[in-house]
Amino acid sequence: MHKKFCPKCGKTVEKLYNNLCADDFLKTLSLEKLFPKKIILKQCKQCRKIYINKKSAATVEGALDLFLQEVLRVETIYSATYRVEGQKVHITLRLKYEDLEKEESFVRELVIKNIVCESCSMKNSGYFNSILQLRVPEKILQIIIDDILNQIDLMHNYNEMAFIGKFEKRKEGVDFYIGSKDVADQIARNLKIKYDAGIKKSSKQSGYLNGKKIYRDSIVVRIGK
Repeated sequence: MHKKFCPKCGKTVEKLYNNLCADDFLKTLSLEKLFPKKIILKQCKQCRKIYINKKSAATVEGALDLFLQEVLRVETIYSATYRVEGQKVHITLRLKYEDLEKEESFVRELVIKNIVCESCSMKNSGYFNSILQLRVPEKILQIIIDDILNQIDLMHNYNEMAFIGKFEKRKEGVDFYIGSKDVADQIARNLKIKYDAGIKKSSKQSGYLNGKKIYRDSIVVRIGK
């Protein structure tokens, strides 16, 4: 096989990688620069969700997983692992280029900043897009309320607009002011299936946004007689 000359070290080798021998090329193969000196996470003081790059997770580890998923899109990264010790994140990358492999390890500072997330800010302000008007007999009212609250908690894991901006008890039942129309619709469907509820939906204009009309929904849910 024809030997090739490495212009950096002068060795003759059978194969060059970007015009360098394997040893010299591996010295240049580093992705540490992709990682900021500080990995900054933001944790909501109210819902305790942790945010990184507009994505959220329930734990620090979950947020770091999201962070590494972005980095793993780089073709030369074969795998990435980490461990957290106090305020430090120890990261290990396995790099692969053609038939070459290299392991690279480094440490980054972990910073967690306290914030109030957009969802909680909207909830605090009483924001809503749909009113779920629950009309049920008093004897089962609390059971249905608890059911709705449980549904909201579950949906909030994947939809940050799944919150109750306001809660009003009325003579004829309870009104839930819900952040998301989709969430309110899903709850109404679930109640219809589970309790054979009667559903009546209407919409009312509530204003304008960017020149377009905005509507809020009202959903009346009736259970029992």
